[in-house]
Amino acid sequence: MSLGLSDTELVSILPTLEELVSESNQLIVSLLRRGAYVSHKDSDLPGELVTEIDKAVDLHLNKSLLKLIPGSGWQSEESNSSLSTATGFPTWVVDPIDGTSNLVHNPGAGEYGTSIALFIDQQLSLGVIGLPLGFSRNPSDSTVISGIISLDESPVRVNGEPLTSGDTNPVGVVISWHDRWVRQVVPKETPVYAVGSVVMRMALVATGQSEMYVSSGLAQGFRSHYALHDVAGGAAIVRAANKDLYDSDCEPVELKLEHRNVRPFVAGSEHQATQFIKNVLVG
Repeated sequence: MSLGLSDTELVSILPTLEELVSESNQLIVSLLRRGAYVSHKDSDLPGELVTEIDKAVDLHLNKSLLKLIPGSGWQSEESNSSLSTATGFPTWVVDPIDGTSNLVHNPGAGEYGTSIALFIDQQLSLGVIGLPLGFSRNPSDSTVISGIISLDESPVRVNGEPLTSGDTNPVGVVISWHDRWVRQVVPKETPVYAVGSVVMRMALVATGQSEMYVSSGLAQGFRSHYALHDVAGGAAIVRAANKDLYDSDCEPVELKLEHRNVRPFVAGSEHQATQFIKNVLVG
């Protein structure tokens, strides 16, 4: 494999990536059933949790992904970074468990998952998401979603199968539990669902189950809110689905490897997302 990583080469590694994330899903469920220790991070944010599961998934993916693309770099929420030494500087940006608090306090709800993004020449190119309990909150429905941004045909895959327009029926808006203000600004007939993790909110939009995801920090005018590893994997799949993340200026959010944090956004189709932003922040 050349390390310029053309679309053809990205397609060739996608089944292996999907299998690695499927293995991560299984590892998460296995450790949940056994019981995993929980500790507090040495972090500026009080009460931030880390579990044995976060660390086990991080180790599994670190070994596997760096082997999949020799010389690739690594950025993760749970381990030390390493720089790419390969042509095009391919770099993995990983959140082994997005939604750790949900995993600890309400594991049966399934509102947590794994996020992987691949950057090439600083640009977001590919994303894979793992939902251990799927959308149905059932271990037998473990789900892996993937997408390559520059691929025009059948860009989004769910459990290895291309997602078609006939598979989608978007309903409502997804938000975090902290953003119930959104209920006050959308039409009453529009359902608004509070979902516990970025990775699942992104998955719902990318797979056409929700119309939009309104992120935290938008109404408050924050210039940054989420870390890159929180958003990148899901953002790649949203873009592969011909949607995007739009900031308070109605511009696509810039996602580059050099950015540690991401501006608040609305994820969805350009028309719906920008119309929402204009109505709420301008109108």
